[in-house]
Amino acid sequence: MSVAKRSFDFFLYSNIFISLCAFSITVETYCLIHAPVNWMYVAFVFFSTLVFYDVPSLFFAKETFSENESERLHWILQNKRSLTGLLIFGSLCLAVTVFFFPLKFVFKFLPVASIAFAYYVPQTRLRKIMGLKAGIVALVWVCVTCVYPAMIISGYDPAIFRSRQNEMLFLQNFLFLFPLCIIYNVRDIEADRKAQVQTFPGTFGIKKTIAICITLLLAFSVLVFFSSAETSVKSALLISAAASAALIFFASESRHDYYYSFWVDGMILLQAAMVCLAGLFR
Repeated sequence: MSVAKRSFDFFLYSNIFISLCAFSITVETYCLIHAPVNWMYVAFVFFSTLVFYDVPSLFFAKETFSENESERLHWILQNKRSLTGLLIFGSLCLAVTVFFFPLKFVFKFLPVASIAFAYYVPQTRLRKIMGLKAGIVALVWVCVTCVYPAMIISGYDPAIFRSRQNEMLFLQNFLFLFPLCIIYNVRDIEADRKAQVQTFPGTFGIKKTIAICITLLLAFSVLVFFSSAETSVKSALLISAAASAALIFFASESRHDYYYSFWVDGMILLQAAMVCLAGLFR
């Protein structure tokens, strides 16, 4: 195995890449609401994502990953020491960032954290409920990367949920992330059938699932088009939606895990980079 592939596998399978995606889309939120970036919160998001994704990798790997992720599972089983070290490092950094937030933030964050952990614990059986497998992941991502930044900026004022602008932003984020989560179920379709997990592809078939995902991205695009965002930002969001739709259109259960874990997840990073870059020219 080449050094490049070993390095890439570590970057991807240790969950550093997905943590970077969470980091970037949180920065995007600050750009969209025209607020200074709270870098301590962004660091909190990075390390909390790293911890939340590394825990199931270490403790529930065989229950969490499908047959199409055999390469990832093999890597995890072969690199448990590295993953453990990264989990400890991430947990320590996460603990440090938490000290910079008031206690009320911790209490407000606990419900989302509990749902995220419960999703990966096999005994909760949350993954077996139709729609929840993708829905919970998308909802947690929206809360962590979009709702909480707005909440912190407002001084934890519940009025943010009565703001039409914020409501549209939260919905917009969900409509972008939800289809990216759903399409993962195409990769896992056989494993989910064996585990009796009800997913969109298992229930409606792959073609209809792809159609559902593209419809959600079209709804996202409509919201963006009629939003009050600058033209350059709208263009960035619409291009990211088109790129995501193209990847989803060609999704299949035979695709390598890289297709989903790098390219599909990479749409989050692409959107954030384009939006932040567009913000420089508004």
